[in-house]
Amino acid sequence: MLDLDCFDRQLPLVCDLDGTLIQTDSLHENFFEAIVHSPQQLLRVIPSWFKGRAALKETLANVRSIEPRVLPYREEILELIRCAKADGRKTYLVTAADQSIADNVICYLGIFDGARGSNGSSNMKSRHKLRWLQQNFPQGFIYAGDSAADLPIWETASGAVLVGNGVKYARQLREAGVEVRTISPEKSNPVQDWLSELRIHQWSKNVLIFVPLFLAHLADDIYAELKTAIAFLSFSLIASATYIINDLADLKADRAHATKRFRAIAAGKISIMNGFLASMTMLAAGFGIALLLHRKFALAVAVYLVLTLAYSFRLKRYALLDVTVIGVLFTLRIVMGQVLHDLAFSPWLLSFSAMFFLSLSLAKRHVEAMRAWSKGKGAIKGRGYLPNDWPLTLGYGIASAAASIVIMLLFIALEAQGTQAYGEPEWLYVAPAGVFIWLQRIWLLSHRMDLHDDPIVFALRDRISLFIGAIIALAFALGL
Repeated sequence: MLDLDCFDRQLPLVCDLDGTLIQTDSLHENFFEAIVHSPQQLLRVIPSWFKGRAALKETLANVRSIEPRVLPYREEILELIRCAKADGRKTYLVTAADQSIADNVICYLGIFDGARGSNGSSNMKSRHKLRWLQQNFPQGFIYAGDSAADLPIWETASGAVLVGNGVKYARQLREAGVEVRTISPEKSNPVQDWLSELRIHQWSKNVLIFVPLFLAHLADDIYAELKTAIAFLSFSLIASATYIINDLADLKADRAHATKRFRAIAAGKISIMNGFLASMTMLAAGFGIALLLHRKFALAVAVYLVLTLAYSFRLKRYALLDVTVIGVLFTLRIVMGQVLHDLAFSPWLLSFSAMFFLSLSLAKRHVEAMRAWSKGKGAIKGRGYLPNDWPLTLGYGIASAAASIVIMLLFIALEAQGTQAYGEPEWLYVAPAGVFIWLQRIWLLSHRMDLHDDPIVFALRDRISLFIGAIIALAFALGL
């Protein structure tokens, strides 16, 4: 545990906010909070943009202030401040963030004696911050910061606490005669953080693009396979971009969630701005490839993107509408595969997909409702569901599951039996039987609150699900 015993206890501990006390940038947090929750008021920000950074921060804070309780604080710096406070040392938060944000943070934490932030005309950063510190603490101070902008302050301070990326200046400051203490960045794997944020494992859902290729018996066409593979990559880039945008839109809810708070952006391992820039780059690359492949495919991807963004920013808050949208989004993946090869739309395939994925979406919501109900909680945060809605999610979910099975049976009986596309169509009856058994398993686990993952992700890790899938694939092959 880092301590400040080597410093005179009369010296106050002054702490920065962005990147030091919290693992994120409050300006970026404020901006995306405004985009998500008060987009209609963002026009107020434009005039302040030309008045300087301090005015911009003040206007954004007035449009939509960020909640201090959901910020990703650095536990080690919090503990340092608490210990300093317990030892009788004065503690202050001095930051380039707007004064209102600084006041809210110290009010929430209750471990600071005061706060100073930017005030609309003066941006409290680097040498501006240094002048204020020298005027208010002429006897000296200990300063905790994290960036190159803090160098002039550290060089003048009685002691320096280097946080996160600021530790790289330790040698430089020691050579300048400054007493230095360091709090190293938390150990993390940037590659793993990005792979997790991009949800690479979720790309498995995009395999649906290949379904029309196989059902149209084009699996032996190398050109069609290559074209579909490129389309898969193109769409997966766009899907990953939407996951990042969703995380940016859902920061508050994610940080209040038991497991989602560990996501890279929510935890501050990936900055908000880097996440935003990465999402824009992937969107541009994905759409560029899509346009080169097929205009109708690009149009289907555009519809998917618009619907996904509508879901992320608004529609997911409405009970039942949210799962309906998810069912449509899954079905759009199949539509992409059809338009990519100019195949005729199959009402059987599309209606089965809509009902099947609606059921799986409801299974996920049913788990959340059941857990909230069992723990006596209120409304599910960020969603439109109440704990007592579990009978509704159960009823609709099982009904849509049954509807998907009926559609499969009708397809086999009314169409597959009468076409020459299948040599042994009787084998196809294994498919609805296998899907029925699998859906029973999903809903049993869901109702028992043992379904901890997205049903699709769960299926890829579950041996029984993989076994059922292999049997269905074999039956389909025998039916050809």
